[in-house]
Amino acid sequence: MRSYRAQAIETLKKIFKDKSYSNLVINYDMKNVDDRFLSLYRKSVLGVVENLIFIDWIINEVSKTKTKKMETEVLLVLRLAVYQIFFLDKAHEGMVVNESVQYLKDMGNIRASGFVNAVLRNILRNRENLLKRMNLLPEDEYFRVKYSYPKELINKWKLQFGDKIEEVLIANNAEAPLEIRVNNLKTNRDELTELLAARGIKTHKCKYADKGLVIENPFETEKTEEYQNGLFSIQSQSSILAGQILNPKEGSLIIDMCAAPGGKTLNAAEMMKNTGKIIARDIYPGKLRLIEKEAGRLGINNVEVEEYDATKLDDSLIGKADYVIADVPCTGLGIIRRKPEIKYKDTDTDNITQIQYKILENGSRYLKTGGELVYSTCTTNKEENYELIKRFLNNNKEYA
Repeated sequence: MRSYRAQAIETLKKIFKDKSYSNLVINYDMKNVDDRFLSLYRKSVLGVVENLIFIDWIINEVSKTKTKKMETEVLLVLRLAVYQIFFLDKAHEGMVVNESVQYLKDMGNIRASGFVNAVLRNILRNRENLLKRMNLLPEDEYFRVKYSYPKELINKWKLQFGDKIEEVLIANNAEAPLEIRVNNLKTNRDELTELLAARGIKTHKCKYADKGLVIENPFETEKTEEYQNGLFSIQSQSSILAGQILNPKEGSLIIDMCAAPGGKTLNAAEMMKNTGKIIARDIYPGKLRLIEKEAGRLGINNVEVEEYDATKLDDSLIGKADYVIADVPCTGLGIIRRKPEIKYKDTDTDNITQIQYKILENGSRYLKTGGELVYSTCTTNKEENYELIKRFLNNNKEYA
């Protein structure tokens, strides 16, 4: 089993070089980390991604060799160390430097170990001055560096949120809570609370989601007997709310047009108490197989998965559905707390809104008279939410 630092660097390579989602890579790679260091490993990887611009600014302020010209391995060692020095309260700075230097020596890169040692000790000596220098930057540059957001995204949010821009940046950098959805086919919220409490796992009720609990002391949920027996699923409160708003009646036909990873489909199935039928569609067969597997864990048998492109109208389903879930592809700017790499992706909405509108339009055709559709995204962009829905309603007066 490798050290948490070595694995963190390997995980960061996958995120930055292969453009992999941090949550997926971390969940896969964490098996290589000693249980004692899992929390530090996860926090450090996410912390580097979340604070990337801040970290690189610090490095570039003290190093003659700039980050763009550094070897990947050396740069990641520095990024990880700088994150821990500035953001981890319990980090022993001397140990961080020594471990970083030793890692490179163990890799046979003696020359780079000396360079990293010099840069990190320079940062430690000038830490307070660096922060003072940062605070004197012009406002837009300060926001970019301090909170690690590209200028384009800051400008976009300034237009939308105005004077609240800094609050938005801070909120999106806050650590996301671990939230779970109670499976009412097998238990209820109070009973599950007691079962988890008996294991030393503290919870409290979600503020808005009736089936939701917040885990106060995060743990490896998949290893608990309650999880393995299907008593709950990991799902954010906002995602749970989509099903709560839908509130499907038992025996209904539901079409989930973009079902993966399956949380909204399975929540609806639980709410219908395994009655009726849910057609769960997606374009990725592998993700559909995961939905089937998860349905089995939860004891759900009213879900049928189908590989289908939601942008293409299925004539056979026109006018058939009691409910439609259109959880459309989006820029993902509402889940930066959970996937911080989204900050640095292209936020152009022209193409994505065309796809979203087509899916919404098709979904509306599947409804029976009096049927209901829930349109949802995981973004804060008005163009993908309010403005798109407004355009649809203006073009389709028969919907309200």
